[in-house]
Amino acid sequence: MSNFKHKSSDRPLRGSVRINFYAAFAGLLFLILTLTAVSVYSVQQQSAYQDQLDTSSQAAINIEKANGLIFAVVMESRGIYMSSDAATVLRYSSALLRRNRELADVMDQWQRIVRADDLELFEAFKTRVSEFIRFRAELVRRATTISQEAGREWGDNEANRSVRSALNEDLAALGTVYFKRANVIARMGERIQLTKLLLVILGIGAVAITCVTAFLLKASVIAPLLDITAATDRIASGMVVMTIPHIARDDEIGKLADAVQQLQKVIRHNEDLLKNEIKTAREREIFKSNEAHFISAIDNMAQGLVMLDAHANVILMNESYRKMYKLPANIMDTRCSLRDILAHRAEAGLFSGDPSAYVKTILTRIGLGKPSTSHVNLKDGRWIRVFEQPTADGGWVATHEDFTKQHQLERMLERIERLFGAVVENIDEAILAQDMGTKRYLFVNRAAEVLFGMSREAIMGRTAQEVFEDDTAEKIDGTARLTPIAETGTRETVQTIATPGNGKRIAGIRHFPASSGESATQCLITLIDDKTDRLMQTRKLAS
Repeated sequence: MSNFKHKSSDRPLRGSVRINFYAAFAGLLFLILTLTAVSVYSVQQQSAYQDQLDTSSQAAINIEKANGLIFAVVMESRGIYMSSDAATVLRYSSALLRRNRELADVMDQWQRIVRADDLELFEAFKTRVSEFIRFRAELVRRATTISQEAGREWGDNEANRSVRSALNEDLAALGTVYFKRANVIARMGERIQLTKLLLVILGIGAVAITCVTAFLLKASVIAPLLDITAATDRIASGMVVMTIPHIARDDEIGKLADAVQQLQKVIRHNEDLLKNEIKTAREREIFKSNEAHFISAIDNMAQGLVMLDAHANVILMNESYRKMYKLPANIMDTRCSLRDILAHRAEAGLFSGDPSAYVKTILTRIGLGKPSTSHVNLKDGRWIRVFEQPTADGGWVATHEDFTKQHQLERMLERIERLFGAVVENIDEAILAQDMGTKRYLFVNRAAEVLFGMSREAIMGRTAQEVFEDDTAEKIDGTARLTPIAETGTRETVQTIATPGNGKRIAGIRHFPASSGESATQCLITLIDDKTDRLMQTRKLAS
């Protein structure tokens, strides 16, 4: 026995490894969540920074474009004033109108990026530009349609120069707004840099906590586990009396060491049990002798028999059962379970299912304590009928009977029946079967559906009078003429019948009485051969 004092497995765990690692994991998780939040914030700030930067750059470009185009329009206007002939006036006028359009396009593009801080200035500036464009367009109209002097008189005056000065002031005011916006963008850039620095610090912190957690895992869990594993290996090799490492710890590792110490005690106890087992070996031999006599008594049974206890261990098995499933002759020499039987059956190719599921099913049936009957198809083609019955002590007894020949005969009869059905369904003649008692149709084949132009569901269960017109029903229904049929045989009569779905048809009708081997006729079979198409073809050839 171990020389260490036994420690209760219910002792409290002080300084639990689980709690320590939960704390480290919580810190790491908090750091990761913070890192994720800062990363999301950084991405949002960078996106806003880029958007502001693009807008500011485009606004500055628009100021330069507008200023240049306004100046170009003024220069084209002076060209009109200073032209010496109409052709030159027309050339400068075309250029001025083109610049007007370009200036209008710039204002339209500019309006798409206007924000709250430059909206009021831009609206005033756009209004002034629109007036400027209309004014210059009117100048061109006067210069080209009236005279050069009329155009100069309209545009070369102090009012026009005042408008030009006002446009320059508007551009300067917008430039001031965009300069302030550039300062805001610069401050956003500084915040982004700080966010990046914070991300680096958080990343270093996450790596540091991960390294500390890995070190703690190795020092407090992995190394002690390796020590305890080595001790367990020594116990397994026969060194029962030894010191168990880490037995003094009050955490999960200490509980594991305590469990190993309990293993020492169990092994010593098993050694004592082995000694007692040797003492009772003679008694077991006597029991085996009696068991052999009992098995010999039931081996002459024609049926296979197996008896199980409540845990699906085999108590008894006769020779017929062993040969039925090709089990080894010495299978009952040692303790045998249903799982062992299934393993041997699988090797012999007589079981292909899941052994665990099968055993579980048997245990469930044993627990319910209800008798059952089932059929088993073996891979070698045999069919086994199994009768299962619970025993009074909670066990189970089952008899296995080989009924392969009987099953083969049943299958043969089924195949013949299916073959007969296929032949009847594919024959060209319409076939109807009537019950002699009720005169209702019991069966209708596919050819009958085609001939009558109606489904078999609409015919079966009804009499001929319920399905056909009176004249046709009298011709088809042979139940009233059963005695003449018996006297005259199955002679065919050609009749013209009215079908519900295909109109009038010319058909050869025959009736056959049928029974199941008894003297009385149980049903009447009617065969109808549709001759309409063949007779029509014959008449055509004859004509």
